[in-house]
Amino acid sequence: DWQEEFEVAVADWSMSDALTLDVVVEPVDDAWDNDKKCKRQDDKMVVCNGNFGDTGWVGINENEVLGGRIISSVAKMNEYYLNKADFDHRRFTMCHEIGHGFGLPHTDENPYNKNLNDCLDYTDNPSSNVLPGEVNMIKLQEVYLATEREKRLLRRVENKDGSVTETIGWMINEDEAEASSL
Repeated sequence: DWQEEFEVAVADWSMSDALTLDVVVEPVDDAWDNDKKCKRQDDKMVVCNGNFGDTGWVGINENEVLGGRIISSVAKMNEYYLNKADFDHRRFTMCHEIGHGFGLPHTDENPYNKNLNDCLDYTDNPSSNVLPGEVNMIKLQEVYLATEREKRLLRRVENKDGSVTETIGWMINEDEAEASSL
């Protein structure tokens, strides 16, 4: 049962002033029912868990994007790997996949370096990476609170050390832009 991890992760992401989250819980009776319901639905983020088998992924998020906007998302927690995981590992995975559902990238993809204290940082020791973290709260504000005229993704680079650098520009007027590197 992932209800507690889900509720904690939703509460953590709800701390962002860029989001208003409405939660609807639809219980499922069996694996077939879960597989049927664990699919993208327009205008929703579906979050589910189940034994998806030896897939190589602990959790995964699939977004459908149309016209530069996320129109649906499904976050899956794979019980094949997480069935015996502790609360922190399950909380980290839930926070991580929900973050991708909002369109956020990894903050770091090297699981062996120092933790960055946010759940979009890959880690083998998730106890300090269970929260969204300030960096992701700022990204949410920049993505969801800026108007379309104000923001432009100029460049996204995956660095050799596994970190990701995104450069977003804000339009001051038609002729000048101010760039900020995240």
